[in-house]
Amino acid sequence: MKKLLVFSVLSVLLISCQKDEIDLSEVGLNKVSFEKALNPSLDNDITMSFDGASTFTAKVSKEADINNLVATFEYDGSSIEIDGLPYNDELSSNDFAKEVVVSVFNDVQSASKDYNIRVAYHTGLPILYIDTYGQEITSNESYIPAEVNIYGGLDMEDLELTNVQIRGRGNSSWISNGEEVPKKPYQIKFIERTEVLGMPADRRWVLLAEFWDRTMIRNKISYDMGVMSRFDYSPTGEFIEVIYNGNPLGTYLLAQKVEESTNRVNIGDEGFLVEMDQRGRIDDDDVYFEPPIFRDKMQKFFWTDTVFNIKEPNVQWGSQQQLYIENHINMFESVLFGSNFSDPNTGYRTYIDVPSFVDWYLINEIGKSVDAYGYASVFFHYEPGGKIKMGPIWDFDLSYGNADYNQNSFNPQGNWVSEHPWFDRLLQDSYFRDKVRERFSFYFNNKELFLEKIDGYAQQIDASQKENYMLWETLGQEMWNNKNVYDSYEEELNYLKNWLDTRMNWMNGSFN
Repeated sequence: MKKLLVFSVLSVLLISCQKDEIDLSEVGLNKVSFEKALNPSLDNDITMSFDGASTFTAKVSKEADINNLVATFEYDGSSIEIDGLPYNDELSSNDFAKEVVVSVFNDVQSASKDYNIRVAYHTGLPILYIDTYGQEITSNESYIPAEVNIYGGLDMEDLELTNVQIRGRGNSSWISNGEEVPKKPYQIKFIERTEVLGMPADRRWVLLAEFWDRTMIRNKISYDMGVMSRFDYSPTGEFIEVIYNGNPLGTYLLAQKVEESTNRVNIGDEGFLVEMDQRGRIDDDDVYFEPPIFRDKMQKFFWTDTVFNIKEPNVQWGSQQQLYIENHINMFESVLFGSNFSDPNTGYRTYIDVPSFVDWYLINEIGKSVDAYGYASVFFHYEPGGKIKMGPIWDFDLSYGNADYNQNSFNPQGNWVSEHPWFDRLLQDSYFRDKVRERFSFYFNNKELFLEKIDGYAQQIDASQKENYMLWETLGQEMWNNKNVYDSYEEELNYLKNWLDTRMNWMNGSFN
């Protein structure tokens, strides 16, 4: 038995060595094309580009029948296979919606070379199809029924046709200066938790229109910072094309909604998720409270009317739950603004999770988030028996110098989020300032990564943004948030990168 085993091993090694020694130098895929004569859905003949190694790429328009394309192959070898299946009929069609592997075999069929065929459909982004059965979405409060499906593109999973509910969302992103925003954001609610574009399964998702951000990247790069940080959870999103009742709506960011969930803000059965927001922006059935110290400190912003809106759980006015979280925040503020607030044993540190406060402050201060001084979209969460945690971060389309109606937030120099009453007080403590200074080095050391990511996202959505601005002609046009505009996408992108670079360099000098 031992001799037989040794012989078997040697045989396998010998066969393996012989296979490795097979000469494939004369085998290759030379050209891949799609001829209009064989593909009526194409506008013209398409010859795929070759990277010189193993990948052929091309792009087809949204009118192309990407699931049934006839490819023409020119190759050196005896035969080819497509995804492991013999290819004998040059007029047969194949599905190129996902990456296809073409294998070219040598003359004796003993070995092959593999090539990746990648056909980008439309702009190359995933595509979300929305059908509302002929109804129009007219409200950012009331849902209507719809069905959706997603073509995930070359690298993401598709989503089969699914029944959902959909409504508008947002405040200034839905109605601005009394007029409806033309490119609207939406919220989608699935019947069951659903995984979307590789993001963990949940029921509610948001479509951010990024109408006020001409780069359409500010939210995405901020979410990246959040994911890199020390939050229990930070939202993320993926760029996507939206087709609404057969009509293209352009480039969107399909993002996770800030809400209580085991896959999002996991606060258990007894925790609270609270948002600082304006009284006039909350719904009629929302329950909120008004910490007296906070409101007193916010009087310097005479145009604000900030309340603490209890997002989770669903509580009733005057309930024990409402009174509990209100009393806890009032106790925290009385300590925070008390004479011994910096005491490590009896001061604010007994109430808050310092790392989350530091990271939330820094990300919002880096972007000079226009509302983060306490106006809106300021979230924190708390579980009884634990500490108050800041976050998740949210809403950065008017950040990074994209709101010139406020010169302080527009300027890449100077502080802004430190005007928030809580952080104004925290920064008076040398312990908290040291933690901020120490932690900023992490973000500053990743500055080049952030700039590279911005370039990467710009490349990812390049074809999409061109289509987007053919639909929504806002490049070079003044809008309420920003009169300092540029005529091209490239100029808008460079402005964002230069602003972020200048901002982080200024903060580095200030902290040091």
